[in-house]
Amino acid sequence: MPNLNKISNQYKSLKSRWSFDLNENNFIEYLSNRNRHLESKIVEGTEGNILVQMPNDYFYLCLFFVAIENLNIQQNRIVGLWHQNIMSAPVGESMPRLFNKIRQLFNFLDLQKWAKLYKAIGVRSYQDLEGDSFKKHLFNKQSEVIWKNLQSKKDLLDLTLNGTHCGDLIYDTYLRYRVQPTVDLVDPFLKELIKKAMIAQSAIREILIKKKINLLISSYSSYIQHGLPVREARRLGIQVFTAGNLSQYFKQLRNDDVLHAARHWEYGEHFSAMDLSSQIQAKAQAKVQLEARFKGGIDQATLYMKKSAYASNSTVFPGGIDGVVFLHDFFDSPHCYRSMLFEDFWEWANFTLRLIAEHKLNIAIKPHPNQLPESVEVVRRLKDIYPTVAWIDTSVSNAQIFASGIQVGISVYGTILHELAYHKIAAVAAGDHPHVDFKIAHTPTSIDQYKNLLLNYQTLAVHDDVQDEVLSFYYMHNIYNNEDLLDGIQDFNYRQLEQSNSVALKKFIDFDSKKNVQG
Repeated sequence: MPNLNKISNQYKSLKSRWSFDLNENNFIEYLSNRNRHLESKIVEGTEGNILVQMPNDYFYLCLFFVAIENLNIQQNRIVGLWHQNIMSAPVGESMPRLFNKIRQLFNFLDLQKWAKLYKAIGVRSYQDLEGDSFKKHLFNKQSEVIWKNLQSKKDLLDLTLNGTHCGDLIYDTYLRYRVQPTVDLVDPFLKELIKKAMIAQSAIREILIKKKINLLISSYSSYIQHGLPVREARRLGIQVFTAGNLSQYFKQLRNDDVLHAARHWEYGEHFSAMDLSSQIQAKAQAKVQLEARFKGGIDQATLYMKKSAYASNSTVFPGGIDGVVFLHDFFDSPHCYRSMLFEDFWEWANFTLRLIAEHKLNIAIKPHPNQLPESVEVVRRLKDIYPTVAWIDTSVSNAQIFASGIQVGISVYGTILHELAYHKIAAVAAGDHPHVDFKIAHTPTSIDQYKNLLLNYQTLAVHDDVQDEVLSFYYMHNIYNNEDLLDGIQDFNYRQLEQSNSVALKKFIDFDSKKNVQG
């Protein structure tokens, strides 16, 4: 007999997904009554239309309203951009045609609901990245040729389509939607993603020109559905603002910088431009926040963590270990910074663990405490491949690890690098990272250099003023006003707004209504 409770719960879940709850209805009503975002004044020099991405995400819905209102855009100049329908297809799971049709229907129903929510903030029309059936047939042949000519993962990462570099976007999209830690070049799913990229590229080029877009507001600049619109807009000289990093609400992109990550390579210059008194105050402020993190708190830079990596618990660190490799979640977008020594986290982890095993280095491995269930499975595979390597439970507090007397910590680009350095432990990176403008981590520029650092980890030095360097970095990355679009946004912490829970809309209304009364 069918499980009636399970069927009932699934029905309720789907009904809530496409119907409007009290918070959503109140949000629509509140903004329709408020009407301030519909003022007709146009800011000087902003002729043309504004393209606003439409993530089904409450945080971005509220944040993009603030941007629209701040820019004082006429409602008839705002065009929405609905994301491309890329479906997750884990290896080993069959995807019957009927199932794909159902998921396409789900995407359509999602659009109908979210179009109404975005209409409330001024988005009165929208476009999507799906393209027409004729072009899909054309791109099917072209993508197959490109796919079959790929000889290496580097070839994929370097891939340029019609003058726009997008291989890294396709690569990261594969990892996320194929749910694999690395790319299989002969996988037909990769060919489908190349085709998806070509379709999205063709569609966005047409939208940008026909709709006379002169500004794009996007959540991220990673993956095909976010990154291609961003890069095509910049190719045409169109202004782009992204909202995908924790250091800024909005970052304005440049021709030489199409990543949503903050421009960390400019931190040192900006900090040096401050007078001595301001620098001292900045470091004192950073010290309070950083040391609160080390006591188990969650700060601006670690909002994505479900639980602090420094929270005390009963799990004991074994001790007697010289160093720790801090693994990443294998399904995070690895190419969110300017460069990596390895093609992805899987290649980095295998190289590092193989080196540790072959040379019997006294270095243990700690999986990421906030990783996805699929990443846990990847760790199990690594444990089988490298049975002689020591593994640390994810629940072990980093405070215990640091207090044990380790000499080195290794990460590709994680926050752990400056945390290690602050405790005067040598930190080794494996690519570009937010700390590069300060004397915080050893940053090799080749795999040979990386190997040499690991083999000689016992000789690695820590800068004499490393704690000051860390505090300077922390201030620039987490406290300094890096805003490129909004002034005074610090009056309310929009980061507290849940992404997938409509209670975020209630919090936003409560703040916004109080602000308007006070104003």
